[in-house]
Amino acid sequence: MTRKFCNRAGKGPTQMLKRYIPRIGCGLMVVLAVIVTLYSSRYYAALGGIWWDIDPNIEAVILQAPLQALMHMLIAPAALVLGPFQFFPGIRMRHPKLHRCFGRVYVLACVIGGIGAFATSPFASGGLVASVGFGILAVLWVGTTVAAWISVVQGRFEWHRLLMRFSYAMTFGAVALRLQIPIGFALGYSSYSSMSPILAFTSWIPNVLIVALYSMFEARQRSLSLGFNEGPTPRAPNTAGQ
Repeated sequence: MTRKFCNRAGKGPTQMLKRYIPRIGCGLMVVLAVIVTLYSSRYYAALGGIWWDIDPNIEAVILQAPLQALMHMLIAPAALVLGPFQFFPGIRMRHPKLHRCFGRVYVLACVIGGIGAFATSPFASGGLVASVGFGILAVLWVGTTVAAWISVVQGRFEWHRLLMRFSYAMTFGAVALRLQIPIGFALGYSSYSSMSPILAFTSWIPNVLIVALYSMFEARQRSLSLGFNEGPTPRAPNTAGQ
């Protein structure tokens, strides 16, 4: 009885961390995604020529390439707000139809939004460097998302989950970019356009690296856990001389 209690007490903090830290992270991800999605809804006003709280340089991009820009700005937020719910095991296991429905909408929003982003990238207000950065992001975003969809259709679920992590890391670049804008102003940049060549890379590359490191750590932990559970291979008894 005492040994059982001690074992539980020893494992308690570790188990709580493993259980609650991912939940807190997912919860924060949802909150930030919802906030940015709601804020992005101001672009719908641009359809009526209302430019409320839209940077003049972004307005100029929309006027130069209205279809491409609004394809990205109006459709991509659907992927941003739906993406986090794909990582909740409870939804995936208890409501598989809802999970698949959200997944289809997510993939469609990423593809449409990504094509719009790529078509808009030559008009980026930050110039050539920003165009290259956002263009690379658009290509990788669409390619990774489509590859994730193909993987699940083929039944390769582990590969699908890994690719979806990378896909949403790039989708979440919309949040990272907006979190970095105040830092840019604090560092002395005068406008979004002036910091755009940097944001075109820093808004998504760190996200991808974090997902890669986390996935490698998770795979290593799983491998160690399997090795520990299997235990050492028992030796065959030495029957020589019998």
